[in-house]
Amino acid sequence: KLKEEAVVYSAHYDAYGIDGSGQIFPGAADNALGTATIAAIAEAFGKSSPRPRRSIIFLAVTGEEYGLLGAEYWVKQPTWPLEKVAANINYDGIGTETYGPVKRVVGFGAEHSQLGATFEEVAVAIGTEVAPDPMPAENAVVRSDHYAFVKAGVPALMLMGAPEGDISVWLKRARQWLDTDYHSPNDTVKPDWNWNGPLKVAELGLVVGMRVADAEAMPSWLPTSRFNKPRAVK
Repeated sequence: KLKEEAVVYSAHYDAYGIDGSGQIFPGAADNALGTATIAAIAEAFGKSSPRPRRSIIFLAVTGEEYGLLGAEYWVKQPTWPLEKVAANINYDGIGTETYGPVKRVVGFGAEHSQLGATFEEVAVAIGTEVAPDPMPAENAVVRSDHYAFVKAGVPALMLMGAPEGDISVWLKRARQWLDTDYHSPNDTVKPDWNWNGPLKVAELGLVVGMRVADAEAMPSWLPTSRFNKPRAVK
């Protein structure tokens, strides 16, 4: 019976494409890393045994930078009934997971639903520390594709990883990236990227999704959340 319900993984595959002059915007950190991650998770689910009890959807969307256009479109015209979407797990970021082996993880939106407890349990189980939003002024919880699901009443998480050590060191690198590479042709794969980091963040999301897929009940909003409302019926 649970196969009629689904867990949705999402990531946006666009940056700005190619502009009128032919300039390419590769979008390596934002957000080729995210789409590669959900592709890897899809491969892992495809090889898993036993199969998850709920269905799994992998959703690669466009237009995130222009206002979550692809995610909003899918939520308004979904290919799966929204009232039967258990959760959304979204990947988006600025490449902090490539700065070294991931030892810290942020779950944007974790404090709003039962997904938070699952996220924290899995984070500890795979040897990472749950960290607060390192740049709250960026207001990431409402700026990526998961927010389209949140507004429709679907509990959601956006996952981000970072290395251990002095947080000010990698925050400085992240802020510099925002100044020099963000939404520009400079967002390319860098030779010093550590690929163990993205692997760890993928593992985290995979196991969170497995637990949601196999749980008896779909996750619900916490009564204290400002997003607490029933899933939309579509």
